[in-house]
Amino acid sequence: MKVISLAASVLIAATTILSTTSAHMAMSYPPGQAGPWSNDLKSDVHAWIGFEGKTFPCGGYKAGPVTTLKAGEIVPVRFWNFEIKDYTKFPPPKGLSQSRHGGGACEFSLSYDAGKTWHVIGQYTKTCPDIYYEWPVLIPKNVPACTDSNKCLFSFSWTAYSTDQFYHHCANVKIESADKKGILPELKMTVVDVKQKGQKWDTHAIGDTLKSKSSGPDRREKQLNEQGYFECGGAAGNHGLDLGLVEIP
Repeated sequence: MKVISLAASVLIAATTILSTTSAHMAMSYPPGQAGPWSNDLKSDVHAWIGFEGKTFPCGGYKAGPVTTLKAGEIVPVRFWNFEIKDYTKFPPPKGLSQSRHGGGACEFSLSYDAGKTWHVIGQYTKTCPDIYYEWPVLIPKNVPACTDSNKCLFSFSWTAYSTDQFYHHCANVKIESADKKGILPELKMTVVDVKQKGQKWDTHAIGDTLKSKSSGPDRREKQLNEQGYFECGGAAGNHGLDLGLVEIP
């Protein structure tokens, strides 16, 4: 993945105050850990890694609801924040505020070892995330089965445009697969701006610069995410899409 330099003046300087009304992003489907659909709701579930000691991976939360997914299934990923009063209804009511930070780059990944390693199965750039759209991600048809939901995780990660913050939210899942010789994709998850890992907070992603609502998933990227681009043997290989990351010197 290429990281290019860009003058700091090109980017928006942003100071974000975290509150339930200034809501960032969490993953509501598959239902992530520490959300209102769990028994462990946390007020910082939508915050970035590092906020008040929030740790990587996943934020350090307890296991959440378990979702069973199937190899070859297209997962309609949805996002949530505290502005949404009823997470069971989609799309949410019009006019809700969301701290998109001008969009950015989202990755969706699987871990079979409780977050020690991550394998990317989906990517969207510029317009992601947004609570008003579903973001289709294919569970590769050739992944192995995973029956231990404490080890098997589906994650959303996000590098924003206007802030040097890295978000990571996880769902406990089981994966059903008939492929006895299944193998995970070779593309590894991109992790930036995590001081816990000794990284500086200096990396942003080229976004769409929109605040309240985007244009949704790019048509081409949606097709790639639905048609096996990220599976082992797919065209993504170990490089994937250009996430448009920019590093401020």
